[in-house]
Amino acid sequence: MVVAEMNFKNQYEVSSACRISGSRNLIDILSLGDQPLANSLKLKSEDGEIKIPLTLSYCPDSCLVQLRETVNKEILFSHYVWVSGTAQTTRQYADVFCQNVIHVSHLKAEDLIVEIGSNDGTFLKAFIQAGYHNVLGIDPAKNICDMANQNGVRTLVGFWNDDLAKKVNHEQGAAKVIIARNVIPHASQLHDALAGIKRLLDDDGTGVIEFHYAGDILDGLQYDSIYHEHLCYFSIHSLSFLLKLFNLLPFYAEFSPISGGAIVLYFSKQHRKASRSLEDLLSRERELRMNHLETWHNFADRCLEHKKKSVDMLRKLQNESVIAFGASARSATYLNFCGIDQSQIKAIIDNNLIKQGKFAPGTSIPIVSFDDGLKYQPGMIFILAWNFKDEIIKLCRAKKYTGKFIVAFPDEPKIIDGVI
Repeated sequence: MVVAEMNFKNQYEVSSACRISGSRNLIDILSLGDQPLANSLKLKSEDGEIKIPLTLSYCPDSCLVQLRETVNKEILFSHYVWVSGTAQTTRQYADVFCQNVIHVSHLKAEDLIVEIGSNDGTFLKAFIQAGYHNVLGIDPAKNICDMANQNGVRTLVGFWNDDLAKKVNHEQGAAKVIIARNVIPHASQLHDALAGIKRLLDDDGTGVIEFHYAGDILDGLQYDSIYHEHLCYFSIHSLSFLLKLFNLLPFYAEFSPISGGAIVLYFSKQHRKASRSLEDLLSRERELRMNHLETWHNFADRCLEHKKKSVDMLRKLQNESVIAFGASARSATYLNFCGIDQSQIKAIIDNNLIKQGKFAPGTSIPIVSFDDGLKYQPGMIFILAWNFKDEIIKLCRAKKYTGKFIVAFPDEPKIIDGVI
């Protein structure tokens, strides 16, 4: 059980124990300061907002890298602004993901497929189009669930837990496949979430968890992916530690292009021979000492150096007209950590209609449409949603933008010509 202290009238808790093991041996690695909630877009630039500490810590028992702070989940997820289907890259990956799951799980047309945190149904829609119509999405954001249902993807509104799993199992039967894409790291009650997966999963079913990989966060210095929604930063070792507490057994792993580097881990209730890909990844984690405290202390030092380089680069560009592209949650962490605001970036383009006309959290930079952004006649476009860099560059070139681009990740901040 996670021991926590309540703050700001129950808006967040400060954990004193590991989210997996319950150990009180948590060691702080990096403070990113007091940060606004990354998806809490403002209606007016002068609107006030909550700012909450953002502290990365490490548990030597489970090797889990995790946040100290846990924000009330109703505040974070009951109304959401991230929509899976916005980016073409994600839509294309949904088809690849679908075929991979079908191949690994040996699905039949009538089998029940459940996705936890299904958002607008983009990934379940790929299964429907492939002939698998017995799908069910579950998501806590009513506004996003409404979109999914309108798109023909049956979706329930609710926070995933064991009680909801019991209800679905009673009404629908066991699921042959349970998918949780980039959602388990968001779960404040990890044990309850895993108990629900175990309950609903068929005895010969397949569980599929996709997660932003700690290895890629380390390699690319991706501290911008650290924000209050992401409570856990899993390696395969630490996620396997959690799964095995519920007698759920990992057997296969593959890479995903989403989130700047992710892993898809497959698991089951019954023993299956571990794939070569899973064994190789675990071996690589040991070689790189990915699950060791000193590795993450080094990561923290590199983050501080990256911040300095970012500030210095923008200072040299103070005479340029700079706009940005991608009002992503990860951009909020980066901009606020580095103290970048409207004096350095005039506006942020975002193609998500829900975000346009609002202001970025903390920095109050206006979020605008593509056409409105180009009216600033930028000499430089800062690609904040760098994990969609190639797609964004193509979109900008199609709009006749001929200038250069800035990317801050992975690795060091740099200026590029944007030649695909």
